Amino acid sequence: MGKGISQKKHRVTFLPFDISVNVPEGTKLADAIQKVHLPFSFPCGGEGTCGDCIVRITHGTYLAKPTAALSGQYIAEGFALACQTDITDDLVIVLPDFAELTIKTIASSEFFQSNKANMSGFIQFNPRLILTELRVPSPTLEDNYSDLERLEKAYKKQTGIKKVSSSLSVLPKLARILRSKKGSVQVVSFRETDEAQIVDVLTPARDKKIYGLACDIGTSTVALHLIDLGSGDIVSTTSSLNQQIKCGEDIISRINYSQKPGHLKELQKLVVHTINNLIRNASQKSGVSQADIYYAVFTGNTTMSHLLLKIDPHYIREEPYVPTFNDLPLFPAAELGLMMNPEAKISLSPSVGSYVGGDITAGLLSTPILRSAQKISLFIDAGTNGELVVGNKDWLMTCACSAGPAFEGSGIQCGMPASEGAIEAIKLDTTGRASYRVIGGTKPKGLCGSGLVDLLAELFIHGYIDRHGKFRKERNPDRIMESEEGIVFLVEDHAHSFWGNDICITEKDIANLLRTKGAVYSACSILLKNVGLRNDEIASIYIAGGFGQHLDVENAIRIGLLPDLERERFHYIGNSSLLGAYLILFSDENRAMVQNLAKKMTYIELNTEPSYMNEFTGSMFLPHTEMKLFPSVKKLLS
Repeated sequence: MGKGISQKKHRVTFLPFDISVNVPEGTKLADAIQKVHLPFSFPCGGEGTCGDCIVRITHGTYLAKPTAALSGQYIAEGFALACQTDITDDLVIVLPDFAELTIKTIASSEFFQSNKANMSGFIQFNPRLILTELRVPSPTLEDNYSDLERLEKAYKKQTGIKKVSSSLSVLPKLARILRSKKGSVQVVSFRETDEAQIVDVLTPARDKKIYGLACDIGTSTVALHLIDLGSGDIVSTTSSLNQQIKCGEDIISRINYSQKPGHLKELQKLVVHTINNLIRNASQKSGVSQADIYYAVFTGNTTMSHLLLKIDPHYIREEPYVPTFNDLPLFPAAELGLMMNPEAKISLSPSVGSYVGGDITAGLLSTPILRSAQKISLFIDAGTNGELVVGNKDWLMTCACSAGPAFEGSGIQCGMPASEGAIEAIKLDTTGRASYRVIGGTKPKGLCGSGLVDLLAELFIHGYIDRHGKFRKERNPDRIMESEEGIVFLVEDHAHSFWGNDICITEKDIANLLRTKGAVYSACSILLKNVGLRNDEIASIYIAGGFGQHLDVENAIRIGLLPDLERERFHYIGNSSLLGAYLILFSDENRAMVQNLAKKMTYIELNTEPSYMNEFTGSMFLPHTEMKLFPSVKKLLS
């Protein structure tokens, strides 16, 4: 192209990341994706044969080559392969892997009502944020106190609260609102014991409601409840992958990423984008104005809390493994750029240490562990980070292990979260053919955590893999075959899958799963040894995390993820972190409770435990190097 002649450029916007890039006309969509460093892979080298780079184009025209990896039905619906698509217009692209999820393990209001008798948290509705009807006396020549003084005096008189203050945002509209209805106003305030802060004054409206958010910021997924703070009801729930995942799948990789210039700001921007998208979706679904959202409780591991506040997290992973903060007072939502009322306040559930965060302190509220001083229980949250707590009402000890995101579907070739299209349960017959259950009843798109546990157990019990997780190809050449990824086991062929791709599990996938289950089991073993307990002395085990609610405990024991105990000791509680955030929003007593919990928990740093690596190495077999620890599996194999 000659000098001075400019080539036409087009703007391509990628959702839900809300990232845009300008590229010359004719650029491959795959090149545009790589230019903005989005987490897309092209296993076939851009030949259009694998179908892994599928996107949906919702706006603009483009030139796409026909491909056997994508059916005519999906092409007609706007799906295309990024490696086979040329950009000829401004485009809006939705990346299906990162779209809003319907996470099956999220508890609803009905779950709370049916299980609240077994929860440690307070269940009497007592939110910190309230809406109060006030009658403020009109000023006179004799009673010429300022509008603000009369407002605060009327509030004290009606509520009995002795110390009242008001935010500056109240002042510009106070005079007008007091006089518009002759002193009748509605007041939004935060209360704590004998103190209150008025954050908004409103013209009285009969059907006026105020709302709060409970949000779990997971390393892989973010889930959010929109809650009516007049009734405590959950009015809407949304969830999606954490957009930070493009910068690394686990917390260590994100800490490393944050150390490069500008990357800490980028990580915060991505998680705020994720949360704002969920707020927008929840508000639209329920017809709620974002201006009526005044309070939010966030839970998450220690690294996620630091990244949310744009605080350098790198000391978390450096000895002596000390975070910048564990607990914070309320702070304004406006400082984070969240789509809420400008005077909204944010509360973070307190952390315990570098790798045990507010997701665990809040999550304990949803279990019965804190109700008994005699019964010793174990809490396991097997997400991207594996956190464990042992104890009872009087004492608690906790630790964390780097489990990795395998049980949340990341790092696994055909893995995915527990959302529509995921195989959540699977069995193999004597020929190796799979029968399975898919979330949403669609054709399968991949396997979520509970399905991966089932598959690993079935492969082991039927002899398709050995105790090291290596395939025995001679067992079934029709199912165990060579591919570009090495030896794989065919779960479902392309003709019966949603995207028209073979659904397989590779030896690399199995190695990732063994590392994850080994990390969790060895952390459990170290934790119990530190308090001088045997497995059989644990009365109950509560399993949380992205797949806890649908985990087959029998299969989890067969692979060595959970200790071999009586099955009735195991209980599933789903996303305990989100439920804990809801409980904190539901009753202010629960906020005080988690603060006390965080202070009294004893934290073990596994990075400094000399015996941890020995325990971990022993757990890297199916089910373990010591078969005597798993008598039911030994009996089954014999």
